[in-house]
Amino acid sequence: MDQITKSFFASMESIKKNIDENKDIKDIHKYIIYFSLLDVLGKYAFPNKKHNERYKKLLQCFSCWKYKKYISSLQLECKLDQINKNLVVVIRKKINMNPLTHDHFFNKIVDSDEVDFTEDKLKEGLTKLELEIYNKNISTIHEARYDNLFYKLRCFVVHEYRLPTPNALDLDENSLVPIYYCFNNQYRLWFSPKIISLILDECIKKIKVLNIHSYEDVFEFVPKCWI
Repeated sequence: MDQITKSFFASMESIKKNIDENKDIKDIHKYIIYFSLLDVLGKYAFPNKKHNERYKKLLQCFSCWKYKKYISSLQLECKLDQINKNLVVVIRKKINMNPLTHDHFFNKIVDSDEVDFTEDKLKEGLTKLELEIYNKNISTIHEARYDNLFYKLRCFVVHEYRLPTPNALDLDENSLVPIYYCFNNQYRLWFSPKIISLILDECIKKIKVLNIHSYEDVFEFVPKCWI
């Protein structure tokens, strides 16, 4: 690894450590910095991929995050009008069996296993024909998958300087599992800054060891008269 690339990773690790240890930084600012570092890391690892694809590739290739391939029942329900009607009947029955539908009184679910789907769980019991329809609609179904939702959260934070819900900062910032909770009679899905931090840390370590590119090969130097 050349010196400039070493400095690149050393800078990322130093910035992240400072943010992790600074108790005065509010969560919204932590999100912004963590996602900004992920932006740069994604560019380094996958320079030829589109921006949203870089995030999914980072999660799938360099993170062991348990939930990265989970499908949110809440978000999937919002996509049902875009899915084949014959498949909608089956999927809606599966969604209606979870606590999000049956119990409208709780404030949060600590473990997303209770309400969300793995791919196998969602396809369980489908007939051969229904599986064929499922595969034809898979891109729409995967819009509700956690790797896509992770990127959407990034866009909320970085572009709009907000979280999907106004009181997310009151939740447990160190929660290691995604949390569903009720706000104004609507369910919201929330990823803590701790989750983002751990994913970032893991990606940095694994990509650094692989030494995929030279920094200079990916990030061109800008002329001094660039303004």
